[in-house]
Amino acid sequence: MEFNLPNIIVIIAAAQGLLLAILIIQKHRALFANRYLALLMLSYTGILIHLLLQDTGIYVSLPYFFLISGLSLAALPFHFLYTKHLVRRSQRFDSNELFHFIPFGIYEIILIVVIYTSQSDLSLVGVVSATDTPPILRLYNVAVIVQGMAYLGLSTRMINRFNLHIKDVVSSVEKIQLIWLRNITFTGFAAISVFLIEDLFLMNGINLSNFIFSSVGFALYVYGMGYGGLLKSEIFADPVVEKTMQAVEEIEHTIEEESAVKYERSGLTDETAEQHLRALLRLMEQKKIYRNSALTLTELSAELSVSPHNLSEVINTKLRKNFYDFVNGYRLDEVKKDLADPSKQHLKILSLAFDAGFNSKATFNTLFKEQTGTTPSEYRKTVLVSPAS
Repeated sequence: MEFNLPNIIVIIAAAQGLLLAILIIQKHRALFANRYLALLMLSYTGILIHLLLQDTGIYVSLPYFFLISGLSLAALPFHFLYTKHLVRRSQRFDSNELFHFIPFGIYEIILIVVIYTSQSDLSLVGVVSATDTPPILRLYNVAVIVQGMAYLGLSTRMINRFNLHIKDVVSSVEKIQLIWLRNITFTGFAAISVFLIEDLFLMNGINLSNFIFSSVGFALYVYGMGYGGLLKSEIFADPVVEKTMQAVEEIEHTIEEESAVKYERSGLTDETAEQHLRALLRLMEQKKIYRNSALTLTELSAELSVSPHNLSEVINTKLRKNFYDFVNGYRLDEVKKDLADPSKQHLKILSLAFDAGFNSKATFNTLFKEQTGTTPSEYRKTVLVSPAS
């Protein structure tokens, strides 16, 4: 058995995947979702080992080792479960989650039967050929594509719903917005799409790249998941962030429909809503609670002795805004006022933004441009009146 350069690269990648899984579990297992992330990395390590054994021809003499090829049907369910537990903040395994691995189990059973009954022709096990690929591998490729698209689609839907609903709960989204996970999920879609194209070519008699192109795509996706999750672990394990994400989950069920429907059973009368609104505006203007950069709907509702659900209803129905836009509107107004104040012209714009409650330069600049149509520095030049000399 000889190892060429691609084989050596696969061995290094597999070792890296294994070490990354161990690192995630050892240092960041407090975040329950990371257990599924580690399993995803281990699955990918197994897939790489499968590719290595297939390329070196070991399956001819050790066909039962081919069972590890089924890990491709387990990897993407782990992606979905990681996303689910990250968003829902569940801290325990649900036995119903085993249903996600039924395709994996069925494939393994079929594969055992095929290998056991094919003792006379083991040379076809693991073959990637335009003409000789066994039916079990055809079925396998179709299953990987269909299942992959389904689980990545479900994950994307969950991520998008979270990113949308989060603005009804928090005033600063930079730390917990799942843009990074959405982008990595899109990378997974791209890899699956390339795999589909390569498989279609193979079925028409053309071995396009021996699935090298899709393998590179999957490598980018998996390591993106591993390192992305690793870098974000401390943030999402933070008790404050965890509490905020739980608040998103609690209110999510009440903000999925149009406002006229979603609050119809809240029991909040129009008169009471007006009272809450007056109290809310008075609190924002007098106490300037919006200066708290980590302000959440839960904290603000506690200040007013109003339930988060009812406060969300007031902001959405009376002001036609979500919580994020409502709070940041006050922050922007304060910054604009300070930029027009001659006594504060010596202060840096970013300092004024942070004093008003912003905690991200990029978010501040984006929101300021959206509201005024100009940059903060251009706005200051326009409105600032220098004292008479």
